[in-house]
This record gives sequence, structure tokens and C-alpha cells, in this order.
Amino acid sequence: MIHRRISNRYIKALLDVAAEQGRIEEVERELQDVDRLLRDNADLMNLLLHPKISRLRKKKVIDDIFGNRVSPAVKNFLDFLIEKKREQILTVVLEEYTMQADKLRGMVKAQVRSAFDLPERQMKTLKAALEKKLDRRVEFQLEVDKTILGGLQVFIGNDVLDGSIQGRLASLQKYLLEATLS
Repeated sequence: MIHRRISNRYIKALLDVAAEQGRIEEVERELQDVDRLLRDNADLMNLLLHPKISRLRKKKVIDDIFGNRVSPAVKNFLDFLIEKKREQILTVVLEEYTMQADKLRGMVKAQVRSAFDLPERQMKTLKAALEKKLDRRVEFQLEVDKTILGGLQVFIGNDVLDGSIQGRLASLQKYLLEATLS
């Protein structure tokens, strides 16, 4: 959680540079490549996070690996993170950049959980309702989860819209427990 708060201003600066250059999507793709490489290579991530390895050596490794694969903006961003000893936020850079870029594009991504697969008509209705409520374009992924019994749960960032039977039962249980204790 703390990495996300710290990373917010760094990501905003990178996004501002990318927007100024008209390269938001290109930078996002480059960050996807960086993220994939770091997740697939634990040794590289361990090297970047190791406190006893000099910043100069870390920058050299970054330059050797990403020098020609990413734009100067992304390369400078990675160097800046190393210079400021903020390598630990590399684990959330892509997710945070994508969220902030989506906000700039007037879009939001949602995760929808349902007890069963929704027909196309209901998915369109749900999408239209979410777009109206949020006043943004919505993209969502549907996940079938039989444990919620019925209804829907919608996850948008840190917000949850819980219209599931499981959620209503939990609320009822909490209400009953509080009523009996008071």
C-alpha cells in the first residue's frame, strides 16, 4: 500500500511526459514489457532491490537490458527511480500507470463477479448503468463465482458495489449482531 502512495507522484510525472509527447499508449506498452521481464526474472528484481548494490551498477544493468528496448522517457524514469532509491515501486508501476492513464482517457476498468454467466443483453445493460453512474466509459471483466449465491459484486479500484446475496446476508448478520449487543 505504501508503495502505491509513493509511486503516485512518480507515475504522474511519467504520464505527464508521455501525454506531452502524445505517447501514452506506447509508454504503457513499454512498461508492460518492463513489468513482464521483472516478474519473469526474480534474479533481476532481487539485484535491483538489493541495498548493497550501487546505484551506478543498477543503472548499468537497466541500460544493458532496456537501453534500446524502451523510449528515453521510460529509461530516464527507471534511472530516476534508482537514483532516488525507489526501486521497490517497480512492482506497482504498470498498474498505477494504467489506472492513471485510464482516468486521463475517461475510462475505468471494473471487475464484475456473478454467481452465473450473464447473457450478452444483461452485460450491455450493466455496462450502460455503470457508465451512467460513473460518467465514464467502462470496461469490465466478468468472473463467475458460485459462492456469492446470486446477484453481483462490482469492483472498481478500491470501491465495491455489492449487490450479492452473500453480501446482503453478511450485512443482515452484522445488523443482527449489533442489535443483540446493544
